Amino acid sequence: MEIERDTFWNISSDAQIVFYILAGMSIIAFLYGFYRRYRLWNKGQREKVEWKHVKDNIGYFFQFAIRQTKVQKDRMPGVMHKLVAYGFIVLFIGTVLVFIDEDFKIPILQGGFYLVYELVLDLFGIAFLVGLAGFLLIRGGNFRKRLLRGKMDYLFLILLFVIGVGGYIAEGIRLSETKVDYAHWSPVGYVLSLLFNESRVFKGDTYLFWWLTHSILAFILIAITPFTKLFHLFTAPLNLLLSPVKRSGDFQVESAMKDGTQRRRNVSHIYDFTNLQLLSTDACTECGRCDHVCPANLSGKDLAPRNIVMKIRDNMQENGPISSFISAEELKQCTSCGACVEACPVSINHIDLILSMRRGALPDKLLNPHAGEAMVNLEQDENIWGAPWSEREDWAKGLNIPVLRDTENPRKEA
Repeated sequence: MEIERDTFWNISSDAQIVFYILAGMSIIAFLYGFYRRYRLWNKGQREKVEWKHVKDNIGYFFQFAIRQTKVQKDRMPGVMHKLVAYGFIVLFIGTVLVFIDEDFKIPILQGGFYLVYELVLDLFGIAFLVGLAGFLLIRGGNFRKRLLRGKMDYLFLILLFVIGVGGYIAEGIRLSETKVDYAHWSPVGYVLSLLFNESRVFKGDTYLFWWLTHSILAFILIAITPFTKLFHLFTAPLNLLLSPVKRSGDFQVESAMKDGTQRRRNVSHIYDFTNLQLLSTDACTECGRCDHVCPANLSGKDLAPRNIVMKIRDNMQENGPISSFISAEELKQCTSCGACVEACPVSINHIDLILSMRRGALPDKLLNPHAGEAMVNLEQDENIWGAPWSEREDWAKGLNIPVLRDTENPRKEA
């Protein structure tokens, strides 16, 4: 028996046409969503991409995106995230190989390679589902208080889980009907095929329904990704590679622009941010690790670094004033300790964002009038009251305080 993949087994030509139409529509929706955000990033100040930063960032990319060292500090969610991430990547690569094999007519899914391909995808598919189940348990059991718990957060996880299960169901039916000798190389599909032998629901006649359902859900996922926080799957790697990764306390006051000039980061409106700063806000996973380590947030103050990033991201459609959605109190409460930057798994620099807004958006509100006047007096007259030098000693009149020039032995007095 020839060992090869029959991608469209038991699928009519009409169903294949529907499949490709839906695939094209989902890809168009994805590209439109990506371009929509890309256009908004470029409405910001055009910061030059420093290739030396990209070169330096390769190490950070391997550390944070591949090894996921920051994520794994939180052990249970870290393990689940790795299972989902690695499973998703392997399944995506497997889908690309199917596309090359079927549509470019390059016969790569044959023989021994195809057997290993089936085994690897089955095992990583299980890892993917275990990770998703773990995330649902963590969220449902409220084991991580910092996590946001909107309906969409659960729907994303359920959608991914159903897509994964649907793939196994389609595989199980196909193996049950074809009874190929190498079915055991797909361990999960093989076990399901044995269970489906006498089933009325999972059989060849219903294969089209299960296969098409699995495909449609996958296309829905592709189409909605740029419009949801799932977009971080693409923007987080971009941010890690393009934006300079700075350690705590390393704050960038000026940016190198595309026209060769240096521009001070003073942000009073959304599009005063640089394009790379705006990109970084779209990389946010909303995990809340920054809030969890922020001393201002932990002490009950208004500042929440995650909210700062999300407010910038969600108000990017118009060049509105920063003061319309971020309060002066939030910006004043930041201590610039950099704990949020160290905790962020996708290298968002909250401090750069906050200090840029401090310098440009709310300078008059950051200090009360008396404090501002005191600082000016201190700079000009070296005292906070603004008193002239000629009156410097007036405060001591009538107090009989000895001074050096009134003593007989100034050296001894000193």
